[in-house]
Amino acid sequence: MSNLRERDGKLRENWYIVCLESELKAKPIQRMIYDKKVVIFRGNKGIAVLDDTCLHRKATLSKGRVEKGQLICPYHSWTYNTDGEVAHVPSEGENQNIGARCLKSYAVHLKDGAVWIWMGDEKASDTSKIWNFPHYAERGWSHYFMVTDFDNEVTNLVENFVDVPHTVSVHKGWFRNKSLQKVPFNTATSNGEVLVTYDSPDDNIGVLMRPLLNPKNESMLHTDKFIYPNITRVDYSFGQNYKYVINSECTPVSTMRSRVYTYIAYKIPVIGSFFKPLIQYYTRQVINQDVWIMKVQSENLDTVNGNTFQSTPADEPHIHIERLRRQGVTTPAKVYEVEMNSDHTMWI
Repeated sequence: MSNLRERDGKLRENWYIVCLESELKAKPIQRMIYDKKVVIFRGNKGIAVLDDTCLHRKATLSKGRVEKGQLICPYHSWTYNTDGEVAHVPSEGENQNIGARCLKSYAVHLKDGAVWIWMGDEKASDTSKIWNFPHYAERGWSHYFMVTDFDNEVTNLVENFVDVPHTVSVHKGWFRNKSLQKVPFNTATSNGEVLVTYDSPDDNIGVLMRPLLNPKNESMLHTDKFIYPNITRVDYSFGQNYKYVINSECTPVSTMRSRVYTYIAYKIPVIGSFFKPLIQYYTRQVINQDVWIMKVQSENLDTVNGNTFQSTPADEPHIHIERLRRQGVTTPAKVYEVEMNSDHTMWI
């Protein structure tokens, strides 16, 4: 298989979620992004992310410990500060002369409960490009994160997350049942985003969710959005007071492996937080079905020679997404110059 890091090219030079703040406890943890193992810990200057390999004898640093805000290797206790600099080598005694030794560190930013790192060759200074999770601290909204590992890669995952036709097959009975309903939709690409707007006011999103999110049986407004390079946002609105948002950030781990951080926000008047366990259970079942179908697809994908998909008009959002992702491999600045707009019809 070809290396994902090489195939993605300049797609790598972006902000990615490395973990949730809630996952980071007193001990360091390891995560992998683009085949690179990194260690995350709370240091004396805040959260730090370093390569997870000690400079001394290549031991795994995430198996070590944190003391006084510094990371200590489990093998010979070489000690690193949050900038990756070797601060202390026990075997060299009190008057140390160890020279300038530094492990690679990554630009890191904590936002909306997620820890983001910059995976480009140079540290980034523009944290304004980091995604804002919708309604995160907004009154009247409930929210939670779900973390899921997928045996597939980012392009296929984001296409799946905004794919309506698969819901009547993969999520039958849970999310949507086949009704032979005609659904006109518009797909518009601009400024690095793909927005899909559906004309489906009589549609609904699941047996369990209908009495919670649409108790008055109001018309549904549904939009899907892809945000370059790796984020999707799905919005459902039922009148003014009942709303549901599914926001997914896809972090590339390795060839045919991704970790998805799914952020769910919903608005149910008065007692929304009371239903969180039920909504979390429902969401997990639906996501697990996507895990399965993405693995089924991955079994036939060719990472060496590429893949040719056959499409119909219902696949227009995928065509837009694939164009942006392909452009981002070589010339990401041109992603924001792509303009496309089309109207089609699908049946669900």
